[in-house]
Amino acid sequence: MIALVDANNFYVSCERSFNPALEGRPVIVLSNNDGNVVARSPEAKELGIKMGQPFFEVEGLISEHKIAVFSSNYTLYGDMSARIMSTLGRFVEEVEVYSIDEAFLNLKGYESVYPDLVDLAQKIRATIAKWQRIPVSIGISHTKTLAKIANWYVKRQPAQNGVLLLSDPVDIDARLQEFDVKELWGIGHRYTSLLKRNGIKTAWQLRQCPNDWVRQHMTVNGLRLVYELRGTPCKMLELEPAPKKAICTATSFGRLVPDLKDMTEALTTYVARAAEKLRRQHSSAGVITVFLHTNRYRRSPNGEPAKQYYNSRTVQLPHPSASTPELVGYAKAALTSIFQPGYLYQKVGVILTGLVPDTHLQKSFFQADPDENLLKLTRIVDKLNTRYGRDKVRLAGQGFSPTWPMKQKYLSRCYTTRWSDILQAD
Repeated sequence: MIALVDANNFYVSCERSFNPALEGRPVIVLSNNDGNVVARSPEAKELGIKMGQPFFEVEGLISEHKIAVFSSNYTLYGDMSARIMSTLGRFVEEVEVYSIDEAFLNLKGYESVYPDLVDLAQKIRATIAKWQRIPVSIGISHTKTLAKIANWYVKRQPAQNGVLLLSDPVDIDARLQEFDVKELWGIGHRYTSLLKRNGIKTAWQLRQCPNDWVRQHMTVNGLRLVYELRGTPCKMLELEPAPKKAICTATSFGRLVPDLKDMTEALTTYVARAAEKLRRQHSSAGVITVFLHTNRYRRSPNGEPAKQYYNSRTVQLPHPSASTPELVGYAKAALTSIFQPGYLYQKVGVILTGLVPDTHLQKSFFQADPDENLLKLTRIVDKLNTRYGRDKVRLAGQGFSPTWPMKQKYLSRCYTTRWSDILQAD
């Protein structure tokens, strides 16, 4: 059996975890630069606030309904997620961290330890509620897809008390007959349209489709989904996440930036972030792409569309590298080649591709070898920053008092990762 543990309204729940006064009150969390709503409490949903809705459209409701507003605090959310995943590891060995607020558990072989799986799930919920103060929902079934469906139902049926076990074939059939195909895991708009054009509206109807038809119209991935609906596991738990094939860092500026100096400072910071992620998965990059663009929605004072500009430059490195100074050098050269004065830029970003293991250091007669001393230096910097805090040691080109970071007007404290933000008991 497979269990899916999903934190309810995770970003909102993290804020409420350290501020009990938010319980029962409408709460929303905003995206980067406080642009859109990315998380809502049930009370905020009842007010009609939609996921992804621009913040300016709901500002009028804030004072009227006493809505609590927060900027995304990814430091807090990431640490709370890690604590929840660590808690799950106390109950079972095999835990797949599927996303920041979801995890699959392999319950096979635990029947003698936990004869009642619903009771186990309730213990998991109670432990997380006690230790992290985060409410979670748990769906249990024969496959990951059926566990997803069970979790979908439990979030919409309070009578289930946060846990739903789908094991009885009759119960599974009844649930699938009510389950819209558009809600299925991995079914997008294109496949939804295809299925409904062919009269397939529910998960149960899709499960009954012939294998050949599914393979022809939905490829082998669609066939795996159908087998999972039939109770045959095809999606195994991924206990060790596969290395990323590309790493991108590109955050919108908190203000429009007109000059190359600030753009270069921001790009240097983004490359440092991307290189840090690169080293964390023990990879090196062979290709670096730099891009920039203006705000396409911006208008000039007279109401006319403002001047727009977008460009990018891709550089093939002479050898794969994970050294921050080396990657910054190539990125700055690429930025200089595409920057055009006279525009107000909204974003600059970097994408690292052509990733290979960091042991892949091929020598060449015609090209310079990788500077191993630079790579050793950046690894030492990583250790220092891990111990003393991000950017305690950094390149001077990253700046010390930047004016371009994203807006976070409603940012909460980093209660679990910063000494000065730890709650104090009076």
